[in-house]
Amino acid sequence: MYRLFSAAMTMGLAATLVSCSSDDSAGDTARASAIAVLDSKDLGDILVDGEGNVLYIFKPDDASTVSCTFGCATEWPPLSAIDGKSPEAGDGVDATLLSTLPNPAGGHVVTYHGWPLYRYAADQVPGQHLGQDVFLNGGDWYVMRPDGKPLIP
Repeated sequence: MYRLFSAAMTMGLAATLVSCSSDDSAGDTARASAIAVLDSKDLGDILVDGEGNVLYIFKPDDASTVSCTFGCATEWPPLSAIDGKSPEAGDGVDATLLSTLPNPAGGHVVTYHGWPLYRYAADQVPGQHLGQDVFLNGGDWYVMRPDGKPLIP
């Protein structure tokens, strides 16, 4: 009887932890997929996600496809969209430029003016933009501006 009770309690606790963690990850995804404007001292106004991570475009995407997948996406994680929900536009963000594209690796990626948006794993703090104007993973990377144009020097 004790083993049955113990097993039932363990299963209940595991179910509770799973439901809590999935709720938290949904909240994290929702915050992350919100788009805002950051006034960067050296780059001017640029787009960031809801956690302050700078958002980049990958020039080979040609503003219509998600081409940074799998290994590339480890270094440049795409901004994932929440299934069935539109990305949120903060102050200074043109909501009409927000959309999504299918990700060949699964799910959807948030886009701005047609460009899939990515973060850079080397950016360790909100607002950091180490990926601006670098050539990695077969192409150039640029931060995205609120006007829908990448910041190409």
